[in-house]
Amino acid sequence: MSTGRRGGRAAAADIEAQQRGGNGARTRTGAARQIAGAALAALALPGLFGHGALAQTAPAQAGGGATPKLLDKVTVESAATAPWDRPAPTASRLGLSARETPATVETLTQEQIQARGLRGSVEALNAAPGVLAGQLPSSPGMASMRGFSGGAIALLYDGVRQSAAPLVTRDFDSWSFERIEVLKGPASVLYGEGALAGAINLVPKRPDFDARAFAGLVGFGSFGGRRYAVDFNEPVGENLALRAIASHRRGDGYVDGTASEATSATVAARWRPSEAVEVDVALDHFEDDYDTAYWGTPLVPAALARDPASLVRSADGRVLDRALRRRNYNVDNGLQDSRGDWLRTRVGWQIGEGLRFSNEFSYYDAKRRWWNSETYAFNPRTRLLDRGTTRIEHDHRFWVERATLSLDGDWGGRRNRAAIGAEVSDGDFAVMRRFGATTAVDPFAPQRGSAGFADTAANFPGAGNRVDFDSRTRVYSVFAEDALNLSERWLLLAGLRYDRIELERHIADRNTGARSRFERSYEPLSWRVGTVYDLAPKTQLYAQYSTSVAPVGSLPLLSLANSRFELTQGRSAEAGIKSSVWDGRVDLGASAYWIEQDDIVTRDPNNANLSVQGGTQSSRGIELTAAASLTRALRIDASVAALDARFDTLREAGGADRAGNVPPNVPERLAQLHASYRFDALPLTVGAGARYVGPWYADNANRLRVAGRTVWDASVAWQLPFGEVALYGRNLGDALYADWTGGAADQFVLGAPRSVELTLRVNL
Repeated sequence: MSTGRRGGRAAAADIEAQQRGGNGARTRTGAARQIAGAALAALALPGLFGHGALAQTAPAQAGGGATPKLLDKVTVESAATAPWDRPAPTASRLGLSARETPATVETLTQEQIQARGLRGSVEALNAAPGVLAGQLPSSPGMASMRGFSGGAIALLYDGVRQSAAPLVTRDFDSWSFERIEVLKGPASVLYGEGALAGAINLVPKRPDFDARAFAGLVGFGSFGGRRYAVDFNEPVGENLALRAIASHRRGDGYVDGTASEATSATVAARWRPSEAVEVDVALDHFEDDYDTAYWGTPLVPAALARDPASLVRSADGRVLDRALRRRNYNVDNGLQDSRGDWLRTRVGWQIGEGLRFSNEFSYYDAKRRWWNSETYAFNPRTRLLDRGTTRIEHDHRFWVERATLSLDGDWGGRRNRAAIGAEVSDGDFAVMRRFGATTAVDPFAPQRGSAGFADTAANFPGAGNRVDFDSRTRVYSVFAEDALNLSERWLLLAGLRYDRIELERHIADRNTGARSRFERSYEPLSWRVGTVYDLAPKTQLYAQYSTSVAPVGSLPLLSLANSRFELTQGRSAEAGIKSSVWDGRVDLGASAYWIEQDDIVTRDPNNANLSVQGGTQSSRGIELTAAASLTRALRIDASVAALDARFDTLREAGGADRAGNVPPNVPERLAQLHASYRFDALPLTVGAGARYVGPWYADNANRLRVAGRTVWDASVAWQLPFGEVALYGRNLGDALYADWTGGAADQFVLGAPRSVELTLRVNL
């Protein structure tokens, strides 16, 4: 049984071996488990009665940072190597597999990422069921799932929560990661405030003791796209392994004057001073640089549009004009770049049988700059676009220290896995914020010109337009988690986390000379309880109830006015089924959930000039996923997500009632289908996929409705003795679609047109 004593012990043994860098079965995992409704219902029946279920064996190695190797053939794997039988460290600190976890966990492995040609973390997240990620210029990689977006989703780097996730997130090169895990539903019990809708964990590659290896990639594509990447793994004796990974990509952009480049590098070491101790040390670097970033395409009056599109429907009759698809309205001297470095250490000590101690330390240091014209508003009097200017700079540092003691033993004759720990983090966030205006431009023939970015009152006049902030956030946390096998088929899980959050903020208005300072503290308690029941060896029912907390805005950016508010309260219930059927060839999942967030800021119904807590936002939905290896050559993956997201109670300025409206950037329907076929007679693999994103709104008032889209992709890959050459086609139908809202609610970041890319991947 997957949750019983024998199966669980085997899983724990494999997890320990994986953590120590030991050998494990290396198999192709297949893409994320998916097929839609009717197929799910039909195929799940055999699993409910145990037909075709395989005996439990130890799961495949999942976290040891497998060195890239050439995959000779797609094979049908046993159920034991299915994604659900692998450890899901993002969802628990108890070493539970995804099958034992009473929550939805999606995993994209490096093999899946390479097979689909997913170049960055944004493309990878969009391949995850029920997730929408966008190229919002201020926060590339901003995600939306289960009815919430932005700060409601925690960002983890190697399992460590990143302070102020919307500020840290970038479009990281996917080459750097062993896998990307997405935990859906509230995760505050694991990661603290802000993890209301879930958590995204970017898991870097790690050194491997197995063998010396090298992997490389070269790619060239549309819009001047170029990509280079290398990966070296070097065992040094029996007790030390080293790894170095680097990538660089650049392109001219599909909008005028938007060339960009990004570079990432990792050096890592894994050391075993004894049989019981393992030490990991890594240093990561990421930087990106944009010539003049694209901040979205504005709406214009229908009478002015030369080629109006039906992409956006506005209450005032404005439209998105196809003729503006490639226009950039940023100033010529715009500047946008970021630099970030992570230092990561992890020490694992196997104290004795079933008793393990781990200590993790992470330090992050980043600088970011935005010198742009970001907002463009059509002026009906001049028939020009009025433009604003922005100069924002971040100096961001934080460190996190986490210690965990875990026990795998017995309680009352039943297997019991428990973990207790403490976490301390300290973050400093200094911000320069400047807002001004520059010359207006013709929408069709913009003379972009240069803006004044010198830090003077003349360039950024007025109160509130030339302000410096400095925030310090300290968090002290204790947590506990327990999983008890009530029987061979029934697992009960519970978790608890207490946080002490201390915020100190200084604000200085350089124009008026006004200065202010405030301090605020919070003491939230988050918890969850869940259960998993085996209907059959490879079919599990699960349910959980969890709570979470989130600030009314990003803590480092919290205003003096909002500092008087308490943390918002979230709660969620989820139930579902996970089943591997047809001799393990098909993995099926279905889940239903409800999430509610209370105490969001709204207007007093008796005085619209007063902001109070009392608003409510909620979502409920279902998700269906499946992955089917129908033959040795053919694999099909599919998913469907349907939800109902709304503001249950929300009043805005002037007393406008938004109750019943859909939150911005939240599509209520998402679906994916991907198929790949490997020819036996030729070293050839072909793949094709479609992704549907339903309509969504750009504002709380729901006056700007964005049409849904279906985007088609395809690939052809030819295996070589030393690697693979592949051709990828993206957005083959050349769909015009909006990726996300831009610098303002009525600006839209348009997705890339049709494109192709040719890559050569080498494995030695």
